Amino acid sequence: MIQLVIGAAAGYVLGTKAGRKRYHQIKKGYEAAINSPATKAAVSATRKAIANKLDPQPRMKEVKNLRTNDGHEVLEPDQD
Repeated sequence: MIQLVIGAAAGYVLGTKAGRKRYHQIKKGYEAAINSPATKAAVSATRKAIANKLDPQPRMKEVKNLRTNDGHEVLEPDQD
């Protein structure tokens, strides 16, 4: 907890010393980076890669020789 307070105090002091002009420079650079076509392409490619890895209905297979006493099957993800 004390580290959080020290970090916040240090950030406040450094931020006030840098001033409003530096804040606007940092903000402008951040917005330029976020809105650049290269960043948008990278985010889009990452989202597509993650979407391709995720399957909303994963394929399952029965684990052989494992049946519960109440007749239910034990399933595991199918690795195909």
